Amino acid sequence: MKKAIKKALAVLLTLAIVSGSFVCFAAELNQDAVSLHYGQYENYVLLGDSVASGYRDQISSDDREFNRAHQETTYYRVPGSYADVLANAIVEDKSMTAFAAPGFRTIEIRYMLEDDFDGADDYLFHPAQLDAVGYAGSEEFRTAYKQAIADADLITLGVGGNDWGAYLTWVIADVLEKENVADEYVKMLQEFLASNELDLGDIEELVEIAHLAGALPELLETIPTALEYGLGNFYNNWDIMIQDIYDLNPDVTLMVVGMSDNGNKGKYYDYNGVEGEPVNGEDAGDAEADALTSTIIDFIMSVGNGPMIKGAEKFGYTYVDTDGATYVDSHPDADGHIFIANKIIEALPDPEISKKFTDVQPGHKYYNDIEYALLNGIMSATSDTTFSPDDALTNGQLAQAMNVINGTDDSTDDTDEASAMKLAFTFFKCGINKGFPGVLKAISLAINVLVDSGFSFGATVTRANAANYFKAFAEI
Repeated sequence: MKKAIKKALAVLLTLAIVSGSFVCFAAELNQDAVSLHYGQYENYVLLGDSVASGYRDQISSDDREFNRAHQETTYYRVPGSYADVLANAIVEDKSMTAFAAPGFRTIEIRYMLEDDFDGADDYLFHPAQLDAVGYAGSEEFRTAYKQAIADADLITLGVGGNDWGAYLTWVIADVLEKENVADEYVKMLQEFLASNELDLGDIEELVEIAHLAGALPELLETIPTALEYGLGNFYNNWDIMIQDIYDLNPDVTLMVVGMSDNGNKGKYYDYNGVEGEPVNGEDAGDAEADALTSTIIDFIMSVGNGPMIKGAEKFGYTYVDTDGATYVDSHPDADGHIFIANKIIEALPDPEISKKFTDVQPGHKYYNDIEYALLNGIMSATSDTTFSPDDALTNGQLAQAMNVINGTDDSTDDTDEASAMKLAFTFFKCGINKGFPGVLKAISLAINVLVDSGFSFGATVTRANAANYFKAFAEI
């Protein structure tokens, strides 16, 4: 159990974000998706942190040299990064404007976007993360940063790990130092942080040192404070940051790249693309520790990506789930970057849908759900050019959707408006056939329908909102 606790603390400290899935995949792009989107975008802009930029952990002397050059160049297009793969695959002239930098958090991006930003704190452009790229926030770059966003027709945004990952350990060190406790431990912690070479192994060693030094209780006490700082900033900044982007460019196609679990180890590649030895993950064989770690990571996933997922519904951007990407240490390996690029390309709005319909365009609150329903035959258009998202769902349209999802053949000619109660009951009834987990999810979905209707059981449901429900039910 002692080892399990130490592993749990290590995960909390690094917040080795997210997922818990260990997936094998071929590092190949979906060529059908590439062909569908090739030439659809001209001005692609990359925003985010070191995962987005393509910075990799320092494993060899060659990597250290490359990373040092990368930092000194700030917004550098790293060959083999997911943005580089994406641009090479779908942008006709393969161009891309890189504005992602190691250490960036939501607070740094807000600083870049807001002339009157007053939310700076002691960690803005923290020297531990941004010592060589402090000028990333200069007025010259801030102006170029905003102009690039304003001119973009495609933006990918990958940020969040530093908000309550890397910076978490700095907050812990500062709190312990301020309270004059665990001096020896704080000194060692700061030395590790200053090395810029932190990985999960280092963090586990720090937890072990804290245990041996008698500083484990103090370490445990500081975790809530550190989490409050990181999570508070992340949750408070997210919607404001997204609104800042849309204020500069209301019509942009924005793809938000979710965080994933860096415990899923892959292969090491040097910067010339030469494949090296596989990178081993955690030692196998301790079922208790592994189960506890997996549970914590799953929890971190739901919490960490929560604002991103909710924001997709609020703002209309596309959230890209990167569950399954492989890593070297805390950054994706070459296969991982290709995997993320693939996920983005597959999630891009279908040009046939976006060009065809006049009343549903990318950026609509339920665009992705409507696109899913149309492409999978769950719902039909109301004319050659309209989907009629604000019209009420009819009983016939509800029957059509459930026929496609469940493989049934109920009548679809009823034009009466479907009530929220009928939709909720349909989900509940059909969920019984999906096994125990399916029943639970179907009940949750049915409750959501009623809550969204204000428990007005006879209320109607719009076709757009219904598409959202149908997609969720189809994916059970």
